[in-house]
Amino acid sequence: MLRPVMKANNAGFTLLEVMVAVTVLAILLGVGVPGFRDFVRNSRMTAATNDIVTDFSIARSEAVKRRVPVTLCKSQNLTACDADATGAFRTWIMFVDDADPAVAAGTDGNGVVDVGEVLLRQRTIADTITVTTNANARRVTFLPSGYPNAAAGGNVTDFVLCDERGNETSVGGNSAARAVQVLPTGRPVSVRDKATITLLGGCP
Repeated sequence: MLRPVMKANNAGFTLLEVMVAVTVLAILLGVGVPGFRDFVRNSRMTAATNDIVTDFSIARSEAVKRRVPVTLCKSQNLTACDADATGAFRTWIMFVDDADPAVAAGTDGNGVVDVGEVLLRQRTIADTITVTTNANARRVTFLPSGYPNAAAGGNVTDFVLCDERGNETSVGGNSAARAVQVLPTGRPVSVRDKATITLLGGCP
């Protein structure tokens, strides 16, 4: 007696199933890719802001701890302070500013890397971020009191950091841009308020 041959079920997707899957994938990519791009840009901005706040805080605390001036200055070559404020404040060095043999120990603080002075840190901000500061800003020399040397010229009081988004509203209603203000006491604070960033000059 002959038995009927059973046909195997064909595995695969129907055209309708494929179209639904492609549609869902397109929606997920449309939502996820911009969100991931913003996540990366926000991470870069946060890292740059933290670098500024951290280095200013370290320079201030080192001046207090060592009881000598400590200078943080703009530096294109990362070995000596720039002579003027030309160019963006995106590369800087930090050093113990007290070893000029021409002056008494502990009273230097002239914002110049002299022989024997200890270089504490070098820093560079990513090229994808635009940095602007207050006019003629090129350095801050922290005194042993922790206060900036107000008599020195070219003191930096604020940074504004921007990427291609500019000063637009981002997560939580804050600005996509960032600002860092160096208070008269020398303490650096980060800011994400759009109005404050606009007041400081905004984004290019």
